[in-house]
Amino acid sequence: MDINIAGEKLLLSEHKIIYWPYQQTAFIADLHLGKTTHFRKSGIAVPVAIINAEIDRLNVIISKFRPKRIFFLGDLFHSDLNHEWDIFNDFLEQHSSLEFILIKGNHDILNDTVYNLSRLKIEKEPFHLTPFVLSHHPLKKEELVPEKVNLCGHIHPGIGIKGKGRSHLTLPCFYLEDNKMILPAFGRFTGLAKINPNKGSHTFAVLNNTIMKIK
Repeated sequence: MDINIAGEKLLLSEHKIIYWPYQQTAFIADLHLGKTTHFRKSGIAVPVAIINAEIDRLNVIISKFRPKRIFFLGDLFHSDLNHEWDIFNDFLEQHSSLEFILIKGNHDILNDTVYNLSRLKIEKEPFHLTPFVLSHHPLKKEELVPEKVNLCGHIHPGIGIKGKGRSHLTLPCFYLEDNKMILPAFGRFTGLAKINPNKGSHTFAVLNNTIMKIK
């Protein structure tokens, strides 16, 4: 779904990313790679195949949109260093023509040396990319910049959809309020935080093959 924000056309994708065609740039939030191994070490049976499936999803995005750069809006890697980082690092090396930038989030706790040995460029929040301000945590009202839109993650927003009878479903969503756009969590091994849209906000639910505007 195409929308216009801050004078720019952005594509909200069912892949749970935002693509900015004019700058050939993709924005992705909350992958939480490494989480499956973290849980397996704690004795929780989580399929090893999840990490490969997440990398496959990233490759689909690159193949479909052909971006020149990708911004990860925080919580790229969920836990301490484990073998999933090697898998992700191999992915980065396979796409040496692309620029990868990480806006560090609260779960991005790896040693700086680990990041420095990868192809990732590290930036702190807030990062200004006119007409946007990139961050992991949604900026507070007093931190917002007039005429710039904050693209962020962290919340893992979900919206409740009511069906017939008592049936209901909570779907991941993009949530736009004032000049702040919160992206859905890209990682599928994450929870959802159900939001109650405020007056004047816009909510875009992510379905399997499309984006549906709720309000």
